[in-house]
Amino acid sequence: MSSAGVYPGCVVAVSGPQGADILAAALAAWRLDAIVMPCHRSPDSEIGWTAFHVGSDRTVQPPRSPSCAASTSLATTAALHLTSGSTGAPRAARRGVASILAEAEGYAKALSLTPVDSVLVPVPLAHSFGWGVAMSALLTGCAVDAEPLVRPTPVARKLAAGVATVVALTAPLALVLAEVPGKSANPALRHVLVGASPVSDDLDEAFSRRFGTTLTRGYGSTETGGTFVGERGIGRPVPGVEVVSPRPGESGELRLLLPAPVEGYFGAPEPPSRQWSTGDLVRHDHDGVVHFADRIRPALRHNGRFIDARYLEHALRGVPGVDAVYLLTLPSPTAPDSDTLCAMVAGAAVARADIETCLAGLPADVPVPHVVRCDDLPRDTVGKPDRARITTLVQERMTA
Repeated sequence: MSSAGVYPGCVVAVSGPQGADILAAALAAWRLDAIVMPCHRSPDSEIGWTAFHVGSDRTVQPPRSPSCAASTSLATTAALHLTSGSTGAPRAARRGVASILAEAEGYAKALSLTPVDSVLVPVPLAHSFGWGVAMSALLTGCAVDAEPLVRPTPVARKLAAGVATVVALTAPLALVLAEVPGKSANPALRHVLVGASPVSDDLDEAFSRRFGTTLTRGYGSTETGGTFVGERGIGRPVPGVEVVSPRPGESGELRLLLPAPVEGYFGAPEPPSRQWSTGDLVRHDHDGVVHFADRIRPALRHNGRFIDARYLEHALRGVPGVDAVYLLTLPSPTAPDSDTLCAMVAGAAVARADIETCLAGLPADVPVPHVVRCDDLPRDTVGKPDRARITTLVQERMTA
């Protein structure tokens, strides 16, 4: 990297390498006091600016513009992670050195990691969950196998063979592995941590039947790293993380006090803060376990005014057979200066007549959306709504 001109404070985007090569690129960038950004594609295609770029051939290409010049505002930043874009355009969240070290300490204590552990991370390391677990294990001194899951059978064999004591998965990957024929138990396997997506009781039971190990829940955000681990709900806060609200026995938006400050987003300076509002509605049990209830969606802008879409989303979720609802606004295909409110409604057994009945019963002040139905809501590799694919599908249906 030094021969390519990488210098302290610049951004090094890593989109080509996979698995352990991403971790190696991060360590190489840090040795030069640069900032690493693991991503699926180069940042110019993701968010419109360029950086030093490590491609699939592992060579380092310099930026095509000076937009990644060293900045004192990034002096404490170690990594940038792109948000999923499930509720809006992706942004580059800044992870500070202190935040990454605190995440490693939190995972080490919550999962009882020691240098003798072997940690298997077949989830995408371009996502903050996989990268956070793998980097935390590496910083703790564990052996890390970060080979991505291409086919489920080899990973299932690793789980059965006892080559790992801790495994990180997403719910979709856990389901795929549970469906691999066979039955095995690995007494050395302490934790199968599932993050970035909810864990249903059915999935937990299916995985336990197949591998003899129940699933450990994990929760966090791109901006903070992992914050909760546990056996039920989204778990309990890892050491160093405190729940500010809701109080035990109450429900409300989950707000946290973190051991290291959240630095915000690249290109949007704001004072670092240890307080973080997650945007998730949860139930906080008296025993300290937190359960996810819903995501607070930001208000949608429709034809120049903001609308609270929660009522509409709740109404559509009440239609028989509906599994998921995703609301968005798109430019009208027939009126250039106006927006169209759209709703993708997922569910294989949803009847169009039931949707029409729901829309006809909306109050007069709630805008009626253009509804596109699908069997399954498009999701990305970590199980979150894939905004880009949803937008494309809705646009195609609107113009068909």
